Amino acid sequence: MNKLLCWVCCFLCLNVFAQTVTLKDVKGKSFPLNEKSGGKARVYYFLSPECPLCQSYSLTIRNLYGEFAKQNIEMIGIIPGTDFSTTAITEYKTKYKIPVQLLRDEQLLLVSKYKATITPEVVVINNQGKVMYQGRIDNWAYELGKKRKVITEHNLRDALAAIVNNQPVKIKLTKAVGCYIE
Repeated sequence: MNKLLCWVCCFLCLNVFAQTVTLKDVKGKSFPLNEKSGGKARVYYFLSPECPLCQSYSLTIRNLYGEFAKQNIEMIGIIPGTDFSTTAITEYKTKYKIPVQLLRDEQLLLVSKYKATITPEVVVINNQGKVMYQGRIDNWAYELGKKRKVITEHNLRDALAAIVNNQPVKIKLTKAVGCYIE
């Protein structure tokens, strides 16, 4: 009986994770996201319009987008929860010139799936849906309120470069620093 129960639970879990998650943009347009990227990889940026680090990383996000979007890397900004109005999200996107589509994860579906806890935090999945990298964008912020003058580790960029060049991602997990997702 226990083996049968285990098989049923495994089947249900696999089906839940194989389903497409549909999120909406600020205009209410639906975006179905399956767990496999449509390109070489997909980057989920977990962002908060009020988080000072999310604001400060806007130039880095633009630069990474400029470098990797043309190399078949999808990039999507995820705004967790329901705390931010359409106006707040739109103003954040406009003011900080965020080049990626921003989608609301009101039910925290992707937050739960990837166990994201911080903004900004990134998750990179390959075209098979496997997490290739998760954590910080780089090591500029090493603690809340503490930043390096010189960035010495470009974790997200290195992971994307490895994927584009069909190389293994050397560092798969780092600790993100920023605002907690509530």
